[in-house]
Amino acid sequence: MAAPSKKSAGKTAAKHTRRTKAIGTKKTAPRQSTKPAAKSRPAKKKSGPTAVPPIVPTEQRTIADSTRRMVAAAAAACDEKKAEDTRILELDAIDAGFTDFFLITSGANERQTQTIADEVELRLKRDFGTYPNSVEGKRLGEWILLDYVDFVVHIFLAEKRAFYDIERLRKSARHVDALELQKALTKKTASTRKRVAAKTAAASQAVP
Repeated sequence: MAAPSKKSAGKTAAKHTRRTKAIGTKKTAPRQSTKPAAKSRPAKKKSGPTAVPPIVPTEQRTIADSTRRMVAAAAAACDEKKAEDTRILELDAIDAGFTDFFLITSGANERQTQTIADEVELRLKRDFGTYPNSVEGKRLGEWILLDYVDFVVHIFLAEKRAFYDIERLRKSARHVDALELQKALTKKTASTRKRVAAKTAAASQAVP
């Protein structure tokens, strides 16, 4: 039998190589498990009522009548010393974390602003027995701050007040008229006295 030629032998080797590569790169399908698939269990229903998140009450603020009376007295003290453009701002609940009212007023010069501050301190000390928690700026007199915790008194020189413009920074605050505040307090005081007098009269009649 004749030996194969070099040409036919090369073709046979090349064909064998291509076949070997094809088999080596062939992807075999993954073997499937003979075990039956586990059935998914339904979620257990929780017994009892469904938990309801607690209702968080909205922030409410109650301003004491004594605070309103002191603010009205401070405004009256400013008017007595010829202060200019006195305004009362009632801060909203969000901004009222540190105080309830701003009383803002102006003086023509440093001497007048200091006099106004002295009168406010004297009036509140005499009528309510209260003192400011802190006093700032009184020596210079350009911007005097009297901090009574529940309200803060700002006494400015006119140009300093325009520069810092506290009213603009507190846009959400409600402007309260000093006369209206005083009238409301007077009316409420009269109503309270009338109610107390009626209870006292009813109690005296009930006694044999």
